[in-house]
Amino acid sequence: MISPNDGAQVRVGVRIRPLTPKESSEGGKAVVDGNAFDRTVTISNRKFTYDQIFHPNVTNPDLYRSVSPPLLNAFLNGYNATVLAYGQTSSGKTFTMGSEAHEENLSDGLQMNNLSDNVGLIPRFMFDIFSALEERKAESEDMILSVKATDSLIDFSVTASFLEVYGEDIYDLVDGSRQSLKLREDSNGEVFVMGLSKTPILTGNEAMDVLNTGTMNRTTASTLMNRTSSRSHAVFTVYLQQTTRGCEGVDITAKSRFTFVDLAGSERIKKTGAEGERAKEGIKINEGLLALGNVINALADDDRLARGEKVHVPYRQSKLTRLLQDALGGNSQTLFLACVSPSDTNASETLSTLQYANRARNIRNAPTRNVDTTALELQRLRALANVLKCELIKHRFGGHSLPLSTDPELERNEDSSSDEIGFVDDSLLLREDVASYMHLIDEKVAVVGGISTASIPSQDKIRKLSQDPPQSMPSTPLRGDLEREPPH
Repeated sequence: MISPNDGAQVRVGVRIRPLTPKESSEGGKAVVDGNAFDRTVTISNRKFTYDQIFHPNVTNPDLYRSVSPPLLNAFLNGYNATVLAYGQTSSGKTFTMGSEAHEENLSDGLQMNNLSDNVGLIPRFMFDIFSALEERKAESEDMILSVKATDSLIDFSVTASFLEVYGEDIYDLVDGSRQSLKLREDSNGEVFVMGLSKTPILTGNEAMDVLNTGTMNRTTASTLMNRTSSRSHAVFTVYLQQTTRGCEGVDITAKSRFTFVDLAGSERIKKTGAEGERAKEGIKINEGLLALGNVINALADDDRLARGEKVHVPYRQSKLTRLLQDALGGNSQTLFLACVSPSDTNASETLSTLQYANRARNIRNAPTRNVDTTALELQRLRALANVLKCELIKHRFGGHSLPLSTDPELERNEDSSSDEIGFVDDSLLLREDVASYMHLIDEKVAVVGGISTASIPSQDKIRKLSQDPPQSMPSTPLRGDLEREPPH
């Protein structure tokens, strides 16, 4: 059940692919008009507004640069992210997502700067994820060496999984054993696939190995509309666990996942020419997409939500919708990419896709940072204690320990530094009378809190510290990095 909330809206983009040679040979004409400026798509005198519009001349690199920043930032900061591609068969979903094997993907030494325009979103995200993590790790090491007070990335690990939903069966594409897996819920109500393998990955190329292995095992078949039509919904997921340490010395572990969903295309059996097993697959694909549509309709029922009514969301109608529970109406930053054909021969299917995507735009998620709340609260309380100590020192002993400079510019700098909440001059902290006073404060806190005073530094040690200060100590920012706001 869901209630009205002010969560993050599911962002919806529409990608219009070029006419295919087959459509052109059949006399197909482009009847879909996309306006990137006012973000509208027009077909058959119907106009729809979305968050982003991508014309047929937009390349995969252009698309990636447009959609990646908010999703990548959310994932790296401990939030779940999802990219979901939807559209009729042969509309360009798999090409857009990059969830297929290319010869170049199989080669070693790939980097972001030598990917061709044909490479889709997933490989580009993989290389940027590892590049950003390595950059953060290097920056953290530099900060530690320079004694800068900020959050430092201590460690991280990345794993990946790849599965398909074929009919109502879930298969691990990396394992390749074709053993149907079961869905379960953990104690927090999160849905997971029991027995799904997660492969540790250290580089973007290793992520490509997992993607290519799974692609080889994915169920595809030829139809009249697509020589390599996907007969299953594919879900590629990257899991990130990272540990950061704040200036208060508290380690915070954040866990996030980035999910890429390449849905099988909706089909009309008359147009695909599917028979026998292919026809049965098409029926199952449409049933799964119908269940997904029911979920979107329930989540996008603004009238009932505006009245404060609780709406039943039929996630349990299919395994596909249960897997996408976080992506639609749950804990995720989500991009819904609708891929459409511009041809008048596919006008009815395109209109259906645009209506589907238009409803998805009304869905609001509730993304939250996936961290240990106890450790986060401990970090906040330590930061608060340090800030209050600084303010107490300035109130009792004054903000300046040395005579003010006669240089007006330097005087202004000193005033601004001493007046800033949570900061105090280092020379003031190292004075013996200040150190003795803070020692008395620590002793009093220990007595009130029933804590042993054995760990409190002695007066001799405090005196030695004041006489032999570190050679390089910056102005002490006794402030914690409080919980970040969710990305917008």
